[in-house]
Amino acid sequence: MIHVVKQEFIHSFKSIRSILIILFMTVVSYQSASFIQENDTFIQQAIGMNEDESALYTVVIVLLIGFFGFLFVFATSHDVINKEIEMGTMRLLVTKVSRIEVLTGKLIGTMLFWIVTMSISFAALTMIAGSWFPKDYMQSLVFIFYIVSFVLLISTLIPKSTLSMFLGIIFGITLPIVGLTATIIDRWYLSPFKYVLPYHYLDGPIFLMIIPLGISCIYILIAIYLLQRKDV
Repeated sequence: MIHVVKQEFIHSFKSIRSILIILFMTVVSYQSASFIQENDTFIQQAIGMNEDESALYTVVIVLLIGFFGFLFVFATSHDVINKEIEMGTMRLLVTKVSRIEVLTGKLIGTMLFWIVTMSISFAALTMIAGSWFPKDYMQSLVFIFYIVSFVLLISTLIPKSTLSMFLGIIFGITLPIVGLTATIIDRWYLSPFKYVLPYHYLDGPIFLMIIPLGISCIYILIAIYLLQRKDV
């Protein structure tokens, strides 16, 4: 499984899209933190955040992940499973390791890429702010883990990488809109999205993030079940 993890991790950095996403998030985090530091008093007075100065620095990166997280992960990993099946390399992999190990290795390798990406972005914030933001960092990682698990499920469920790419664009645009709307507007038909998508839990204490973690594990178990039944 270590070979699968290493291969997926390295492969993630070879994509131009991945490099652009890292650069984009790092530059935006650094520039926003610089702007906030230079205009700290004015911004706090304007938006009334005198009690929690750290939120000033992390709000941009949280918004980036909230609005573009699904789109970013789908852009880099929509074909993480189905492409292996299409190219016939999955058949070679399952002769060396089990299907569970293949899927788990893909999951860990992809998450390691995003851990590095998020760490770089938060390091840029720390350089300017002079302090670390552990709660926001952990919540962001759980949020990303949720998305990676969901993308892994879609890539296992959808047999064609072109179709998963198309669905990734649709999901990447609609899920943030639906999830954020569900947290603001209290309607019965939005309630399932409010509690299944991770946006609602970002406003609460850190221990609430165990719920999206649990949902992520369900996605992974379903993906394992589907991969076990697939003819590769």
